[in-house]
Amino acid sequence: MLDSQSAAFAERVWEVAAQLGNNAPKIADDMMEAAFPLTCTQARQEGALRMLRTGIISEVKRILRNHDDGLYQSDFAEVCAAFAPLVKDLRSKSYFVESAEEYVAVPDLIVEPDLLDDARRFMRRKGVECLVEADRLDALFVAVTNTNPGAAPACQEVLS
Repeated sequence: MLDSQSAAFAERVWEVAAQLGNNAPKIADDMMEAAFPLTCTQARQEGALRMLRTGIISEVKRILRNHDDGLYQSDFAEVCAAFAPLVKDLRSKSYFVESAEEYVAVPDLIVEPDLLDDARRFMRRKGVECLVEADRLDALFVAVTNTNPGAAPACQEVLS
């Protein structure tokens, strides 16, 4: 996608988000056909529409997460300057709030602590899921790299 098309797409994402909220799947569904009519037609014919939708949702999420607006900064400054060092260290400008089913900007999370609580709980749950999966990969790594001669013959064959 050319830069001008990317900018237009991002602008359209924010227009649709103003109407539907910051729900990436809803935004993608609303604008997919209009933004990419030929691509959608071709993807439908080739049976790849679901994969295309997944990619568009991913891009919409990226746009929602990384929205940089000077207004947010001025609004944030009015909330409380004491939070600035904590906000500066955050990796994203908005976070997913499960109860709202949308990304919410950090200044809005600060103003609404219930949303902030939901966002932090969601992020923590995802982090725990990642750690559990990493533990599974660690166990697989140990099993794969195990040079124990008593390993099952089928496994030895695969590893050879």
